Amino acid sequence: MTRTLRLEPLTAEAFAPFGEVMDAPALGERPMLGASLRALPGAPTPTLAFSHIAPHALPIVATRMERHNSSSQCFVPMDVSRYVVMVAPDKGGAPDMAGLRGFVARGDQAVNYAIDAWHHPMHALDRPARFAVLMWSTGEKARDEEWATLPEPVTLSE
Repeated sequence: MTRTLRLEPLTAEAFAPFGEVMDAPALGERPMLGASLRALPGAPTPTLAFSHIAPHALPIVATRMERHNSSSQCFVPMDVSRYVVMVAPDKGGAPDMAGLRGFVARGDQAVNYAIDAWHHPMHALDRPARFAVLMWSTGEKARDEEWATLPEPVTLSE
């Protein structure tokens, strides 16, 4: 059986339990992400990566989620139309399906996933997308990221 999750527009308030949203600043403004950009002791190395991902059409079927145990993970759009953000709180070391949320982000919104926030891998909509991705690393992939298979597939749709 497949569960359907309707995507909603991304807002800072709705996303707050999972991290922080940064909307494009107004002309002359310079807002900053602060306390949400962080790493735990043992993840001393900041990494700034650049990704270029192919677009997907809705609906998208999600079967797995990931989280980062030692670092927040910030996606900053560089050339993006829209993208999908699916998140869930933790429940006993796995995504809590009861708290699953899905959003459509605009190309001028950055997201910073909090440490331990379960999230679906990045999926761009409409056209290929480029992101800058900031996080910290322990130097051991197994300690930096954890994957979970969902108990049932989730279809993301508008």
